[in-house]
Amino acid sequence: MKTSHHSIQSLVCEYEKKLSSASVPFWMDVADMLDILDYYEERNLYFEAELCMRIAQKLHPDDIEVQVRRAYRLKNEGHWAEAVAVVNAIPEQESVEVNFFKAEVALSEMRPDDAEALFNKCLKAEAAVDEFQMDAMETPRSASPLLLDMGELCMDYGFIALARKYLSLIRRSDGEEYSRAALAMAECAYQSGNASEALEQLDSLLDYNAYHLEAWLLKADLCNELKRWEACGEAADYALAIHPESEKALRLKACAAIGISDYNTVLEVFGKYRSIFPDDYTMALSAGEILLHRKHYDEAFEVLSHSNRNCPNENPDKIRIVTDIALCFSARHEMKKAFDILMTTRSLGVSYADVVFHAATQAFDFHDNVYAEKILLDLFSKETPSPEQRLNVSRMLCERNLFGCVPLIWNYLLSQKQSHPVPASPYLAFAARRLLLVREYKFWLACAIYTDPTLTNVIFRDIYPNCLPQEYLSCAQKEFPEH
Repeated sequence: MKTSHHSIQSLVCEYEKKLSSASVPFWMDVADMLDILDYYEERNLYFEAELCMRIAQKLHPDDIEVQVRRAYRLKNEGHWAEAVAVVNAIPEQESVEVNFFKAEVALSEMRPDDAEALFNKCLKAEAAVDEFQMDAMETPRSASPLLLDMGELCMDYGFIALARKYLSLIRRSDGEEYSRAALAMAECAYQSGNASEALEQLDSLLDYNAYHLEAWLLKADLCNELKRWEACGEAADYALAIHPESEKALRLKACAAIGISDYNTVLEVFGKYRSIFPDDYTMALSAGEILLHRKHYDEAFEVLSHSNRNCPNENPDKIRIVTDIALCFSARHEMKKAFDILMTTRSLGVSYADVVFHAATQAFDFHDNVYAEKILLDLFSKETPSPEQRLNVSRMLCERNLFGCVPLIWNYLLSQKQSHPVPASPYLAFAARRLLLVREYKFWLACAIYTDPTLTNVIFRDIYPNCLPQEYLSCAQKEFPEH
């Protein structure tokens, strides 16, 4: 039986008091030492846990539970070889603890048949029945905790069929073990590609226990994956009724609201989430982008700044957040500030050319063509654009129908003629035609047909209907015969 919270606190206090009197030997039994170890591990107090483990080994050097626990700590730190050596040195090789550990080794090495044989040894060693039959649906109550541990371990290693085999033997009358097994069975069903069965099992579990928080969270999660937004939101609301400050429930409620475009609810959830989890950046990012979409740029800047502060530099979302913040300034026609914001991404590995491209894109989107043309020409004066950069700029201008308003950029791009294939040539040909630069048009059209006939066909099929790409050049000669 798990020690109560109040008891474990008293136990830890007693232990630490004895430990502080280093010159006075003290004694604690195995169960108490392992409870104290649990206490430290649950709070990520590594050094305290390690000291407790060493004291437990010193006080109980021959105890199986202590030795196996040491093996698990080594395994969790990635020292599998040392962990296996510790277990192999235990004299009682047929004990439940030893066979269970060996079964995990077998699962980690992709030997499920060996793991199953070892699990069955565990059940016999536990003396749950004289001869445990996997096909028997009636199993004694004492076997349920062990069956649950087996099933959950199999799930951890992805052996879903084997997990279901053990979990299905836990009966409805087994209380807490049944609730955990039913939840795990629902996860197994979903991982096996049967979402409907998973939801049915969750509904059955919730009929059995309507206050099962994890079941409501899993149901909301599954509905979110299936894009059943209303059901996701309803399940998240039930979870929040049970635990109003559940991080996952708040996130799922926001996801459901985004799914049905209920942005007011998203922002309401964000307000609550931010007050509970002020150091999280992800919800702030979602809320900030919603505000951007609604053109509430001042509010978006405040929320996105919060997100940027809490997002680690090494996180891929950092560049996305900074780009969104720059957009807030571009929308207010503060292009220089937007450019300065985007320049901070240089420290994150973004090239100067990409910074300029993003800044120009935002400037064009907000109709500041003069600024966009200025920074692009400044870039071209410093470095020759790569084929990919020429493609990106040409495509951006064509997609925004920007031709005569940025003549200097097109003059530069069209004048850079190379003998090798140019990926941007279909866009350059289209731009030359729009600008009535006939010689450049014929040159780049020929290059486009050679470089990328598929894209050329997409761009020119409305101009030259019922013609193949290889016929476009002839069509152009007829269209502009004087050249």
